[in-house]
Amino acid sequence: MYALEYKQLYIPREALTKNRTCQSYRWKQYAVCEEREPLEQIKATKKRPEEWRVVPLADSV
Repeated sequence: MYALEYKQLYIPREALTKNRTCQSYRWKQYAVCEEREPLEQIKATKKRPEEWRVVPLADSV
């Protein structure tokens, strides 16, 4: 099983600062499939394919 994920901007909450200078990102799951090829095709159609990835899920390793 494989998952198609996209990168999403994430700004963690910091209680002591107001400007929130620490910016990061997290990966959000978009789709799951038994085979890798359909997910790679979806990734190729996106505007920014470098912000997408296909990863194996834990049960398929």
